[in-house]
Amino acid sequence: MRERLLLIINNEKKINFLIYGFGQSFNLLSPLIISPFIVAMCREEGLGKVGFGFAMALFLILIVDYAFDVKGTKQVSENRNDNATLSSILSVAIFTKLTLFFIALSFSLLAIFFIPFLYQEKNLYLLSLTIVFAQVFNPIWFFQGLEKFKILSLLNIFSKTTYVLLVFNFIRSSDDYILTNFFLGISSLFFNLLGILLLNKNFDIKINIPAFKAVSAIIKNDFTFCISQLFLSARQLSPLVLTGYFLGFTYAGQYKIIEQIITLFRTYIQVFLKFFYPSLCYQVVSNKFSAFIYWKKYTLYNFSLVFLSLVFIFLFSEKILLFFHLNPSSITAILPVFKMSLLISLLMSFSLPLEQFVLVLGKNRKYIATTVFVTVLNILLLLFFINYYQLYAVIISMIVSEILFISLYFNGSFKNLKKVT
Repeated sequence: MRERLLLIINNEKKINFLIYGFGQSFNLLSPLIISPFIVAMCREEGLGKVGFGFAMALFLILIVDYAFDVKGTKQVSENRNDNATLSSILSVAIFTKLTLFFIALSFSLLAIFFIPFLYQEKNLYLLSLTIVFAQVFNPIWFFQGLEKFKILSLLNIFSKTTYVLLVFNFIRSSDDYILTNFFLGISSLFFNLLGILLLNKNFDIKINIPAFKAVSAIIKNDFTFCISQLFLSARQLSPLVLTGYFLGFTYAGQYKIIEQIITLFRTYIQVFLKFFYPSLCYQVVSNKFSAFIYWKKYTLYNFSLVFLSLVFIFLFSEKILLFFHLNPSSITAILPVFKMSLLISLLMSFSLPLEQFVLVLGKNRKYIATTVFVTVLNILLLLFFINYYQLYAVIISMIVSEILFISLYFNGSFKNLKKVT
């Protein structure tokens, strides 16, 4: 009987993984579908501007998210059978995010209207703020904690499909690039709100106005962790932002194409790890040894798949760049840099799983210190060398960052992993 029960659980896990993977594949595919279309319609410069606006939105999203996608998922997973607590977690999260959105909005408006570099593309950046507002109501982290992957996947599929359809139907000239991020924002907002309604209707998770003390306590208690997330975001977004500022939007567009592959693998690895994250959190509470073995197994599977995929991309690099509608001179210029950038994705298959286990073990101080140190060093390397070595400087600084992450997480936390075993 026990063996049969374990077999049912394992089969359900595999089915959930397939459903989750299929849904999240739309996160991976939609940028690859959109980017060549934007280059064809709005040239590399247009893609660079869209990427710059998206980078700004992603930075603000980390302020709004306030690490709910990490710590909130863990709380939901640990309280999955207590509806009253779950309702409280969701209510506090939404109102905390709403408070933080208005703070982020105020600073954004000041920056857009008083910094000449940003003011030149003010319409693009203002429309990009819809992506940030949509994040206030994003229930994906909550569904992940509940391990309701079917609903999560359907919401994501419909959201990204709507976004792609809007772009293909309404972007018709070189000036229409300003609508790209807006379409992503409004499609995300609609389906995020639908997800909140489903939580209320199907799971009896109610949204109530929380006491202000609860919101202020979250902001106060998680401030240092959120700062670390902002530094992490700065490290991820600074290459595109600094490329656009120092080298121009055409170079930014070229880097954006290279970044599509890096983002593809980063998103895939994060999605892969997030699927196992609730179960890992749950197992750590009851049996740290089995949790560690569980982590090692899926980390090895993940690395193997990433390695094989990168070998394929390396062998067909030129054809992949042709897919993005680049002209021959641009392909010749960025092909060596593109091949070098594949090492970043390989290194992430080590650094991101190590980061996950550091967080699961509650080593937040180690995580924060590592993130801040590596981010500062990464930005300094870019500032010193980007004018001299252009895109090579960007890629090398990112490789150095990933090596540092692996080294610091390993040396600072692997002793703890050994203690677990």
